[in-house]
Amino acid sequence: MTAGISDESFRAMFEPHRRPITRHCYRMLGSLEDAEELTQEVLLRAWQRRDDVREQSATRAWLYQIATNACLDQLKVRRRRTLPHLAAPISVAMKLGPPTDESVWLEPAPDTLLAWDADAGQRPDEQISLHESIGIAFIAALQSLSPKQRAALLLVDVLGWTPQETAAVLETSVASVNSLLQRARSSVDARREALASRAVSSSDEAQLRRFIAAWQRGDLDTFAALLAEDALLSMPPQPEWFSGRETIRRFFAFAWSAVPGERRLLPLRANGGLAVAIYHRPPGPNAVFQAGAITLLTFRGEHISHIVRFGLPKLFARFGLPTELASDSPDFARETH
Repeated sequence: MTAGISDESFRAMFEPHRRPITRHCYRMLGSLEDAEELTQEVLLRAWQRRDDVREQSATRAWLYQIATNACLDQLKVRRRRTLPHLAAPISVAMKLGPPTDESVWLEPAPDTLLAWDADAGQRPDEQISLHESIGIAFIAALQSLSPKQRAALLLVDVLGWTPQETAAVLETSVASVNSLLQRARSSVDARREALASRAVSSSDEAQLRRFIAAWQRGDLDTFAALLAEDALLSMPPQPEWFSGRETIRRFFAFAWSAVPGERRLLPLRANGGLAVAIYHRPPGPNAVFQAGAITLLTFRGEHISHIVRFGLPKLFARFGLPTELASDSPDFARETH
């Protein structure tokens, strides 16, 4: 890269890397909003240091280095994000309290961002599969690590960097990187079964259609039958979470009666798995469907093992969805496809 490069040339060089850099920042930070903001900061830092790279072929590694250090800077002052079932005691009362600060919780991300075709360069002995590395459970596990453990694990076991290359980014020794990796892998391996993520199957898609139909009919029995016996329900920004098929059934019996009206669900892909956007229309002649929640579903065999309901209407825009829909909206046709 030479001095005096134009804005247009710089953008052309950077743009192919925007999505993978955003994805890397998302894994580090657990928030898509934060990741997108930081990617802009990476662009600014890259522009200011554009003479540091002499060959275009080195651009990718250089940008990851800037992004990793930018994330580490952010993590010095930002709270660690998590999910309710990892942070709070299990709930026993059906009544929900006030929501907590949104910055405490992880955020989901659409698969259009997380597709991994641009994450080239993985070693044959990769430790973390690319599919697992975008799952919400893995993103949550990353947040339990120290920032430098997080960075080392992502650079070596997801992106395929060598410990030597990683040591240069983290400004430490190879021995220190290997120590960080050992502790990070131990923590992740301890939760490997819970983190397991697989490609969506036709059986999962059939179960999703049943889930959508049951919710839109308000059919609690069919909905409950789709759940695993030990299913979990968490609902950020609510701190409450519930465990067990019958407990979750009782909660939704309470919730649906407490908030009457119609519900419509649109199928989505998020964090490498199936999800739905839930709209609610209260009773009334002029009411419209309002954005309610982006809900991620984890499948185990023929059942749903985990429901994570992100009750944050602002997330709809990130999935390309409106916050309001008329009852005759053609968007609802997507629910049967």
